[in-house]
Amino acid sequence: MPFATLNGNRAHYETYGQGDPVLLVSGLGGPAVGWLLQVKDLSARYQVITLDNRGVGETERGDLPSYPTALLADDAAALLDHLGVARAHVVGASMGGTIAMELAIRHPKRVRSLSICCSWAQGDARFIDVLRSWMALAPHLSLEDRFRHVLFPWLYTPAFLSDEAAVAEALKRSLAYPHPTTPEGLTRQGQGLIAWNGTRLKEIRRIKAPTQILVGKDDILTPPAFSRALAGMIPDARFRILPGAHAFLIEEAPRLNGALMDFLKGIKK
Repeated sequence: MPFATLNGNRAHYETYGQGDPVLLVSGLGGPAVGWLLQVKDLSARYQVITLDNRGVGETERGDLPSYPTALLADDAAALLDHLGVARAHVVGASMGGTIAMELAIRHPKRVRSLSICCSWAQGDARFIDVLRSWMALAPHLSLEDRFRHVLFPWLYTPAFLSDEAAVAEALKRSLAYPHPTTPEGLTRQGQGLIAWNGTRLKEIRRIKAPTQILVGKDDILTPPAFSRALAGMIPDARFRILPGAHAFLIEEAPRLNGALMDFLKGIKK
């Protein structure tokens, strides 16, 4: 179980497989274990790198009151330095997409390609209110209630939520993880994310890395309109709507993994 000190903070990461490096960047409150369905497929062809962002998983929270997106991007660049990786394909989901874009802005030579999943450049007022509600409710609810009643309705499709066995299995997996995200970790990430929202539009338009934008057609948290707008900002970005909702990394993993693999195979050396 490897650790590295990244910009003064002890961080947990993992590597899987061999080949061209692919860095997977997680979303708000999400530990890197959430990528396991992508790791399984991608590691057959690539060296897959995952990182617990500050405040979640086995990475330390430190003493900062919030985690600016720029700092999380610098942490990712520091991990590449630690591993001796000069350039990587970068895949970011939700908040991880904002970190991936910030990495491409701040460290463009480190990013070979971008795959941005269910993310945004400028979320609307409802989206920001949802994030704030998650942060406000987290200290007052049990972990089970946070997943079942706060997160799941925003993350999964109605079809998934109507399947009691599927919901029970997802809840079981979530509660079994031994390093649950604390309200403090969630709030520090969320504050940094809200502060970043809408502030990097000019810089995003200058991203040069080959980019694809993916989103679930039933995503109500970061709806397809967010991704469509983002695709219009990044030069020559590919835009694709897949089945599923915000948690299509889990609910539609085979389709998402196929889209990622197809894109990565087309990137020139």
